Amino acid sequence: MLIKNLFKFWTFQVFSPGTLVKDKYEAFKSLLAQDACAHETMAELEAIFYNRTRVDLPAVTKRYDRLSASVSSMVESLLKMHPSRYANLDTYYRKFDAYVRFLLEPVKVNTAPPFAIRVDEIPLDALYLVGTKALNLSRINRELGLPVPRGFVVTTNAFHCFLHHNRLNREINETLAQLDIHCPHLLTKSARKLTGLIMEATVPNGVASAINQALAALEHPHNSPLTLAVRSSCVGEDTIASFAGQYQTLLHVNEAEVVHAYKQVIASKYSAQALFYRISRGILDHATPMGVMVLEMVKAMASGIAYTRSIDPPDDDTLSIHAVPGLGDTLMGGEVSPDCLILVKRDSSGSISEFHANLEKRLIDRQAITTLAGWAGVLENCFGSPQDMEWAMDKARRLFILQSRPLNLAPHTPTAAPPATAGTIRNPVLIRGGDTAAPGRGSGPVFQAIQPFDFHDLPKGAVLVSRSASPYLVVALERANAIVTDLGSSSGHLATVAREFNTPTLVNTGNATSALTQGDRVSVDADNRVVYQGEVASGPSPEPTGLDDFEKPPFIETLGNIMEFISPLSLVDPASPMFTPEGCRSMHDIIRFAHETAIQEMFALGARKGGRRKGARRLVSGLPMLFYLLDMGGGIKETVTDPKEVTLADITSLPLESLLNGLNHPGIRWSHITHFDWESHDRIVMAGGIINADAPQFGSYAVFSSDYLNLNLRFGYHFVILDTLCTSIPTDNHILFRFSGGGGDALARTTRAGFIGGILKRLDFAVHAKADLVDARFQMGELPELTKRLELIGRLLGTTRLMDLYLNGHADVEDLVDDFMNGRYDFSSTQG
Repeated sequence: MLIKNLFKFWTFQVFSPGTLVKDKYEAFKSLLAQDACAHETMAELEAIFYNRTRVDLPAVTKRYDRLSASVSSMVESLLKMHPSRYANLDTYYRKFDAYVRFLLEPVKVNTAPPFAIRVDEIPLDALYLVGTKALNLSRINRELGLPVPRGFVVTTNAFHCFLHHNRLNREINETLAQLDIHCPHLLTKSARKLTGLIMEATVPNGVASAINQALAALEHPHNSPLTLAVRSSCVGEDTIASFAGQYQTLLHVNEAEVVHAYKQVIASKYSAQALFYRISRGILDHATPMGVMVLEMVKAMASGIAYTRSIDPPDDDTLSIHAVPGLGDTLMGGEVSPDCLILVKRDSSGSISEFHANLEKRLIDRQAITTLAGWAGVLENCFGSPQDMEWAMDKARRLFILQSRPLNLAPHTPTAAPPATAGTIRNPVLIRGGDTAAPGRGSGPVFQAIQPFDFHDLPKGAVLVSRSASPYLVVALERANAIVTDLGSSSGHLATVAREFNTPTLVNTGNATSALTQGDRVSVDADNRVVYQGEVASGPSPEPTGLDDFEKPPFIETLGNIMEFISPLSLVDPASPMFTPEGCRSMHDIIRFAHETAIQEMFALGARKGGRRKGARRLVSGLPMLFYLLDMGGGIKETVTDPKEVTLADITSLPLESLLNGLNHPGIRWSHITHFDWESHDRIVMAGGIINADAPQFGSYAVFSSDYLNLNLRFGYHFVILDTLCTSIPTDNHILFRFSGGGGDALARTTRAGFIGGILKRLDFAVHAKADLVDARFQMGELPELTKRLELIGRLLGTTRLMDLYLNGHADVEDLVDDFMNGRYDFSSTQG
């Protein structure tokens, strides 16, 4: 490519210089278009990173692909403009691109056997092969000698083999790239598509065969058919991120149904609630491959949960045991409240000193309580943290451990304004009682979610009221200020996840759906198990802190490393000797270098001798700025013969003439701003062209024709790009405008951007602003509409030069916009 471009370049240089200018112009236009796209995409990536926007990694990959393509096109266009001078730029682009793609590349996966491993044979180092739940259960059995159900795990290798066999990875990533977890309807639509893909796929023969062989190896008690539980064992599940209730568990599965049940469980990896939970926690999709456990069902007479620490309030000496008759799935799913809650006090040696229980409903005797309490202590010591232990007792009164995971104890930090005591609150009490599932206070209008998925329309800041404490409510946790339910327990899946999200949650009230009226404002005090009518006297309750207190989730850590190769800008001074391809340290540097250098290439044409085009000419006007013009046809009077300079009267380009008329408006003061320290900001002055600089790189430039204008305007450290086509065909016409940067502080730059955006909105532009970046678009206007707007933009540019250096960042932007629209073009007295 380099040799081809060089041959073409020097051939045209010698034999057809006019063609060379035209080709340069076309390459320049292409580069400017890609520059706009690159800046827009880079701004999107920065917004995701700095705003902690919760998207999946494929969304970053998709945007980076677009950014990389734009930067590559810019480099290619620059090399067309001068093939030999910037050849190294492509090398640096490829280096940075390789670094980023390495970080975006998912870990290498194994699609080979083993596809199934017995629980009692799982190696201790097999976390990524079998998932957290299966490894923990194996350790409980093999290391501690505690009873667990018989069974096996279908490995993550089988999961990867399944995706590879059905060629699903690409479509999954494309769907995840489009996913918006904050739009429940779109979230549900994406989840249905992904789960449908998996359910329609086929289980590879090798995986199905391994499952069937593992089933055959299980002994059938008394020659009776096996009844099985099929449940998730995802990598990353049952850790500090519990994923409680987010994946599917299937019970009473017979042997012939296991392969189909396996697909159902791995499909649940992409259910709406699982996607919302994982992405909210900043966990990457490729970091959570799905293992699936197949366990013999315990014919339970009682089941439940044991917490090795009390959660209400946190207590190191109290262990709680929740029990229900039969299986515990309804307890964990928040569909019932526990029939029996046993609080066990332990002494310094860990032995039981006393326990309290509802004797009439006690489902397990003291011996079982003692056994469970002892096991809980052993598990806490083994895993090194408080535990959430699931257990079951069969009809022969044998106890089994079904799983154990870290117990999430929500931080309970006092607020700056503590809640009023019960004796001082005069608000009517609507509910008193229930169980604290997640501590804290929250208030807002009641939103009743009685039917499934009603909470898709949940307004942000509402108090969500539901009959059951279903784990499916996870998709509402970030939007709700509090949750109140009729049923449920502090040991259910929703309680676990609500503590992770720090959403105040009160369950098992018995009457929330009847006592709380849709739309009424209420205050929930989950700590004291009270719901009040209206706002309590101590003032509005703090909003839940959500997940923002997690310092560096994997997604943000990965994106932060990626942004190191994208966002930093080192090449800030075009006159610096480091302003070279070798000086580039990021994609941003390459964008800046290519853009600045392309401008110089265009205007360097003025120094070339011979040919019909005379190249760039300097504009002589009353404006105190350095302005170079390059006419591509019909933009300057044909009678002008001076190859170096033109005057305002010589301009025949309609868009350029309109803009210059605005800049020359008599209401604009071009004198210096009195409070500004010109001596200490000489670099800004020089770069802005307020004092003429000898070096052309400090000027502003326009490439134009009779009906077209591409303007690159500089004032200090802010930049303006304007592209417009003004013809007699309204559908072809447009004005594209971009404003960015500045020398003032962040607040002042943002305020100025708001001022500019406000004026452009008044002029019917579609405006998109991010910090100090303003993008605006006006399309399909009649010719008089465009020329009028271009003249007003000229006035706006003259008005806002260096405004960020004197503007009070707390100024009322709407008032300033009103003043401008009423003809005020000097705001230097607004300084504060």
